[in-house]
Amino acid sequence: MSERRTDDSTDAADLGFDALGVPPVLVRSLAAMDVTDPTRAQRRTLPPAMEGRDVAVVASTGTGKTLAYLLPLAARLLAEAPPRVRGRPVDPRRRLRALVLCPTRELAQQVAKDAQQLFRGTVLRAGAVYGKSALAPQREMVREGLDLLVGTPGRVKELCEADALSLAFVKQVVLDEADRMLDMGFLPQAKEILSRAPESRQLLFLTATMPRPVETVVEEMLKSPARIDLVGKERSAVTGTPAPRTDKGQHLHDVSDEDKAALTVALVKDGKRKGVMVFVRTRRRAGWVAEALRRHDIRTVVVHGDRSQRQRTESLAAFAAGKADVLVATDVAARGLHVPAVRTVINYDVPLLPEEYVHRVGRAGHGGGSAEAITLRGPADVERWHAVARTMRVDIAPTPAPGFAAYRRVKVGVAPDVERAVPARGGKPGTRVVLVRTPGAAGAAAGARAGGPGKPGKAGKSGKAARPAKARPGAKGPEAAPTRAPGAPSAGALIRMGNAAAMRATGKKKKKRRPNDSMAMRGSDRGRAIPKGQRPGGGVRRTGG
Repeated sequence: MSERRTDDSTDAADLGFDALGVPPVLVRSLAAMDVTDPTRAQRRTLPPAMEGRDVAVVASTGTGKTLAYLLPLAARLLAEAPPRVRGRPVDPRRRLRALVLCPTRELAQQVAKDAQQLFRGTVLRAGAVYGKSALAPQREMVREGLDLLVGTPGRVKELCEADALSLAFVKQVVLDEADRMLDMGFLPQAKEILSRAPESRQLLFLTATMPRPVETVVEEMLKSPARIDLVGKERSAVTGTPAPRTDKGQHLHDVSDEDKAALTVALVKDGKRKGVMVFVRTRRRAGWVAEALRRHDIRTVVVHGDRSQRQRTESLAAFAAGKADVLVATDVAARGLHVPAVRTVINYDVPLLPEEYVHRVGRAGHGGGSAEAITLRGPADVERWHAVARTMRVDIAPTPAPGFAAYRRVKVGVAPDVERAVPARGGKPGTRVVLVRTPGAAGAAAGARAGGPGKPGKAGKSGKAARPAKARPGAKGPEAAPTRAPGAPSAGALIRMGNAAAMRATGKKKKKRRPNDSMAMRGSDRGRAIPKGQRPGGGVRRTGG
């Protein structure tokens, strides 16, 4: 995106919120939020946005984009209050004049919370609507009246179709994380929502990445926009809010897919890392990684699309409060979330979309302190990593991974167990065979690794050796220490022989099958009349006689 400067003086570092035209009541709210100086993104965005122009902003994560659009929205809402009629409340439809669309529920909640803090001391009111939550309370909130509505496209569209929400008087629309809103299935919903708002509305697009297909859509939807690109060539920088922080950079480790979990455990446990976000490709893989971390006593929570809103909120709250050391998530948590507890981002899987890499690594260091990003590249990730390096201008040389062999899951040996046949107690050799399975060489070695020397375990996927058979109570001699009788076939040989040959080999005689009474009498009863009370089809066939 080409950069258009609206005013060169707006880059001055000493330009404060007052000089940018922010109302004094909002400046006081900013001070209560510990925000005293505008960021570069805010200094560049506020002037054209306050003028009412359409704006398209590309800025790194954590550079204050939320306040960059909330401040001009709030200033215009205060300046253009809806008309009041004495003795009557303001019509909720006329009161709603600003709309913010977000791609995820968590981001909608966060933006609404920031707006409510900014609106303190004013008559303005903000609220959030999103899916996977009860609809009735959100409808009631909209009916009571809002000046600013923050929501996900699906729930906003649902409220509009239910005639519970009107956008007829909306004058400002913001698309936060615009690239995701437009290229991940939200484009039809976004266009339908915008069609319900007046054509004269102001449109603001803000994102950390702007791919070419999305830029084409932006050109069609915005009218002579002010373009602001503050990323330039540093699209993959690990950036956060302008707070004191130590940037530990980005790292790349080549590892097989089956060893990724062990390496992740080593990075967290041996590296003594806390505040770690692990990004995976699918919801199922999120469960696998979380379980591997929990097996090693690492406090872990999970966030993905299949979890309820309550579960996702509780997981984020526990992670932010320090009650969990690791948050395993899909890309649903990669967009716009401000979690100060994040110090390290681990890309367990290279993202499918190159733009997601920027959003992932941008979660680190939002609250100051240290920030680092670690990517695990498996054989299947090579092509995706090349796309990330080419598109996002990432140049990272792979480095050796730290030791993680101690956290690998023990594999069971593949050598077959030994089968031994012994004669039964009191019988002659060959009259009866008792099969006993004992661990083979590889199985015994696996058992030694899993349970230690002299601690045989149970065979299975857990990596323990097979449990030796117990001798019968009171057994003596051969049965106490079973061995196969000379010439007796093995279990595998018996299986291959078939039932008849196995019986002959072991000296057993096939029992004569006693004919079933019903089968024996079926032929003689074929022409007999059906007894009274018996239903046809009960074993006796009705005849025509």
